[in-house]
Order: sequence, then structure tokens, then C-alpha cells
Amino acid sequence: MKTISLFVAAGCLLIAAPLQAARIDPPDPSDTTFVADQGTGLDTGCTYRRGGPLRIEVPISRYVGEVDSNGHLLNVDELIANHVISAKVAIRLPAWDIDIHGGSSSYAPEHDRLFVNGQDMGRLTGDDGIWKLNEFQVDVRYLKFPSRSNSGAPTPVKNEIQINIDESNSDEKWCMAVDWVEISFDAMAPALLVHGTNAQSDSWEPVFTNYLNNRHIPYSNNINLTANGTIDGNARLLRNRVNELATSFGVDHVHLIVHSKGGLDSRRFLSAHYAPNPPDGEPEVLSLYTIDTPHHGTILSDLSVANRTFNDPQSNDALVQEYLDNDWWADAASKGPQQPALGEQTTTNIATFNASNAFPKGVLFYTFSADADLNGDRTITDAEATPLLPNSTWYYNRAEVGTLMYQILGNVASITVTRHSKWGNEWHVITPTAPASFQENDLVVTVESARHSSGQELLSADRNHSNIKDGPTAQRILDRIQKDFPVK
Repeated sequence: MKTISLFVAAGCLLIAAPLQAARIDPPDPSDTTFVADQGTGLDTGCTYRRGGPLRIEVPISRYVGEVDSNGHLLNVDELIANHVISAKVAIRLPAWDIDIHGGSSSYAPEHDRLFVNGQDMGRLTGDDGIWKLNEFQVDVRYLKFPSRSNSGAPTPVKNEIQINIDESNSDEKWCMAVDWVEISFDAMAPALLVHGTNAQSDSWEPVFTNYLNNRHIPYSNNINLTANGTIDGNARLLRNRVNELATSFGVDHVHLIVHSKGGLDSRRFLSAHYAPNPPDGEPEVLSLYTIDTPHHGTILSDLSVANRTFNDPQSNDALVQEYLDNDWWADAASKGPQQPALGEQTTTNIATFNASNAFPKGVLFYTFSADADLNGDRTITDAEATPLLPNSTWYYNRAEVGTLMYQILGNVASITVTRHSKWGNEWHVITPTAPASFQENDLVVTVESARHSSGQELLSADRNHSNIKDGPTAQRILDRIQKDFPVK
């Protein structure tokens, strides 16, 4: 039985029970755990039916997916099937003095009923004079979530927890109290897409982004680093943008999916400018997926830099000479990489970069590589070059240029530049060194360069440097995210 005390207030006789037993500490909040530890309906003392029902508001501030006007998730079946959010949400609350074993011939045991946003979840459990942690598994359809914010954090949406006290007695026999309420669920951290060298956010569109949209995956490709910018400069921009986008989702954790030089920018960010401190500081990067990133540089940068730096460059190698003769077009039309990004991606510069940028512990690292030669004949067709290279014109044949790039990457591992002069004339001879075997490549980066000793290769695909950003690549990444960070 309850031990009660009597006191008078405003001319009314009130009955209250002292909360003497040890309380249960609330959990720490996170981007999947939301806690109300103060406010209306909490810490009321032992409250009888006339003091109720208790109404407690638990705000959720995390964006999961599109919502209707009431805050309920749209496309719920797809979100669950694609492991974006768990089908069930846990509601936990410590309740005081729930006398489910009380009662006599003249009155019933204590029956206190819980509702979540108006949905009946059943009765609380407990016993005389104790705090009992109650847990309810609630269909995610009953919860309310915020919309995505265009600037700043999402506006929290309140979820109402209502408790009807002592429903089974006409007279007031039982009282109860609630200390705090927790709402928790599993959800996929959003994916942030980082573009490559001479590109912007729209380089992920439409194939890759449509694939994510059709599966209602939380993501953003709204990252625009400096086109042809330095690795460190873009890494600093990336740190700020990751923080901003994580805030817009209301999350403490993100995944990075990056293409080409975006992988170098991201590695520098993680190596030199990354200081995770959730839940109140910077977000944590759970995983990095690099797609055709030149982790060991690209010989095309070596040749272009030499061609644009040295006086009168020439070569005795027919392939190299053909490349030198045609590099003017990429430079003049700004269709290919430009300085300073071009120079930073040479094989020698990336060797120095790798030595000073160790991959941090705590971030899972996966790589993707590609080979553009679909039929293995070492000749690139127009179809195999699409959409990486511009359309053919009277002075530019896509298949021929693609074949030249493929052959250079496959047959040249490094170059040496030798200065010559005679009678006041200066020229430089570029001599290639062949690899031990032909290097398959995506017309920009070799398969070997796209691999990294700290990363695990997830896929080596039959694609070129551009169209590897497709649905199968996206699905492979999503499968891995679910395996590493399951949403149950």
C-alpha cells in the first residue's frame, strides 16, 4: 500500500506520496534518442486521476524523410524496406508506484494507460513504492518527424505522450508519476556526395541522385568545392560544409560518398581538419567511399603538367607524343583538369601527399575502381567513352581520344624529363617508363591507383571515370552501409 501524506492548499485536501525509491537515470540524447526530462507532465509528484491525464511532449529534431502536414513520414514502407528507419520505435519511461498487484474486493488494481500521439499503447506496469522502467514498441507510423531545413537545423516536432491515470476505479485510489520519457529508433545516417576536380554538385545528377531519390535515401549533393582547387583548400571548405549539412539533417553522423579528386579532398579533411565531437560538436564521419579516386596520382597529370611547364616538350614514344600534341585542346577549352588541381594529382605529388596524410582510425574506408574497356580489346569505342568525353567534332574524335588516354594510362607508369639545348634553342624530352604489366583504367585513373592500402575495395566495375556513378555502384554502397550500420 502507498504511504501517503496530507496537506492543505487553496482550501482543498490533497493527497501525495513521497517518491522515496531510487530513480532511474535518463539516457544521453543523440540523433536517434530523444529525451524529455523536464516540462509538463514530468516530476509531478504522485498524481491522482483528477490531476491527469499526464501529457508529456517529446520533441524529435532529426530529419528522416518527407513528411505530411502532420509530421508523419511519407513512403514509410519504402523507408523501412530500404533500411532508412526501423519499423518499430521504442518508448521508454520510468513510472513510479504502479500498483498493478494492488486492489481488493472494493476497488480494482491500478490501471494506467499510455497513448502516443493519440494511439493506445496499453497499460503501464510496476509495483508499490518503486520506479519501474516501462518500454513500448510503437509503429514508426505513429511518430512525428520534422521537415528538412533549408538553413539551419530542422524545427523540432513534438510527440505527445499521454497517460490516463487509474482508469479502473471511480474513486481515486492510486497515484503515479513519470520522471522522463525517451523515444529512440534506428535510422540510416545521411550520405553526403562530394564531386571531383573540374566539377560541381550537379556532376552526380541525374543517374546517381535519381537512384537515391527513388529509394528515399537521405542524402545531399549540395556541396560545391572550388573547381580545380587545391586539396587542402577544398578540405577546409568540406569541413564547414559537412558541419552545415549534418546540422540541416539534425544528425551527429554522416557517410561520405566521393568521386575522383573529391576522395583526396576528403582524405585531407579527415587527416588534418576532422575533429568529431557529437552530439554537441562536429559530426562523426562513419564511412568514406571513394569512387575512382587517384590515390596514387594519374600519369595523365604528369604528362599535362610537363607539357604545359617545360619549353618545347617532345617524346620519342609515339603514344606520349600524340598526347602532347593533343593536350592543347583540353587546356585551351578547359575541358580537363586545370591548375592547381592538375599539378597536385601527379604521381610524385600524391606520393608526398600519402606520406603525410595517414587515414584516421574510426572511419570505415572503401574504394571503387573501373576499367573502361568493356570487351578487352584495349581500344575504346564511342560508347565506352560516353559520357566522360565531349561529343565528337570535326577536330575531336571521342573514340580516338578515349583510346589514346586508355593506352597512355595502361602503358606508362612514370616519366622522366630531360633538358636539351643547342645554339640557343631549348627543348625537353619526355621518356616514359612502362609498368610491369598493362594497367586497366577508366580513362583517367588506373585500377591500381584507385585502390588504397587503408581501404577495402568493394567493386572493380566495367565503367569509365564518369558513368561509374550509377545505380549498381550506389546499391553496392547502400548494401555495405546496411551491413556495417544495420537499421533493424
